[in-house]
Amino acid sequence: MSDNTQSDESTLRRHLEVLLGVMRRLASEPRLDPLLGSIAEETCELLGAERTTLFLYDAGTDELTSRTVTESEIEVIRFPADRGIAGAVARSKRPLIIPDAYADPRFNPDVDRKTGWRTRDILAVPMTNLEGELVGVLEALNKRAGSFTKDDTALLTALADQAGVALERARLLEEFLAKRRLEDEMKLARDIQIGLLPQEAPGLDGFDLAGWSRPSEYAGGDFFDIFTWGDGRVGLMLGDAVGHGVGPALLAAETRALVRALALRESRPDVVLCDTNRLLAADVGEGRFVTLALAVADAAEGTVSYASAGQGPIVLMRADGHHEQFNATGLPLGILPDAPIEAGEPIRLAPGDAFLLISDGIFECETAGGGDLGMDRVLASVRRHLGGSAESVIRALEDLTESVSPDGRFRDDRTVVVTKRV
Repeated sequence: MSDNTQSDESTLRRHLEVLLGVMRRLASEPRLDPLLGSIAEETCELLGAERTTLFLYDAGTDELTSRTVTESEIEVIRFPADRGIAGAVARSKRPLIIPDAYADPRFNPDVDRKTGWRTRDILAVPMTNLEGELVGVLEALNKRAGSFTKDDTALLTALADQAGVALERARLLEEFLAKRRLEDEMKLARDIQIGLLPQEAPGLDGFDLAGWSRPSEYAGGDFFDIFTWGDGRVGLMLGDAVGHGVGPALLAAETRALVRALALRESRPDVVLCDTNRLLAADVGEGRFVTLALAVADAAEGTVSYASAGQGPIVLMRADGHHEQFNATGLPLGILPDAPIEAGEPIRLAPGDAFLLISDGIFECETAGGGDLGMDRVLASVRRHLGGSAESVIRALEDLTESVSPDGRFRDDRTVVVTKRV
């Protein structure tokens, strides 16, 4: 056996050992970013290259994005998947050897100018998954000794085949974990929301009180409360912390706690809302706010007094079927610390009259036709069931939204508080 043959066999054996080691490491790393770094390092060592660039393919946008550059990190590069040398490989799914990068019109020298580094030669190969779908492009830059060869192409192709499968596995795992985190966050948000709801309404002579709320699948920020507010008085609130998830749920919890605490020393809803607003404005960030209607039912007077920070409409349904709607009396909470919130005129309720706080998830409930349920249908349902209890009015609105929903899924929370004079 000649010395050249022995040398070739030794080189082949060494390359196979390196490839097997790389495959084991790629198979054992489930995280995407460490995996990208490992692929880049192994490529440089395997081929004796100075640098590696790895481009991931985004099928949704048909773009390539650079995620790893060894030795010198630069900002992420994103470009259409039909441009440059990487784009040519992505389109053809075939390897390319570029012996002189600057002589190839497809080469983009901007990265070299930004980093002060000079690309001499390039070996680029596609990375695909088990189904043969493009995952990305792997480039080895500047062979340290000599030029890239067909043997180098075969080595990098073998590495890229394993890397493509590993990257696809890591990407799917990250998507799965992200979905699980989102589901866990939404479950926590729903648990917080449900925990805010009163177990039962306090009794009040001459009044029938009830409230109800159902979070949507996205877990928004709706909440309500019915609480004792001094002798012969009961407080009623319905609010909505903007957004979905844990953040709005926590903001709703803070708002409810502030209102309850401030109501211990103040009897007027408008003053409580103004004080709550000043405190919230100091806590919440830009783009966060809470709409909140706060009312108090007075057994001795037979009245309901209210104020509303951006929450509306508020509905008064008379026993004879006539109704009135009242708008908000101030801005939502948390936007301007000194925003005025006025008190609405006290409303005297006769027997059979009802005062309702209704969230937009009810009248903006999506129907099978794609439109909103609308306030007219909500009011018609309230009229039909006004002769029953406050709870029966709520059940009617729940049934109405359930009947019009095309798939039983709701894009927003549904919340109602009913105060009926009996």
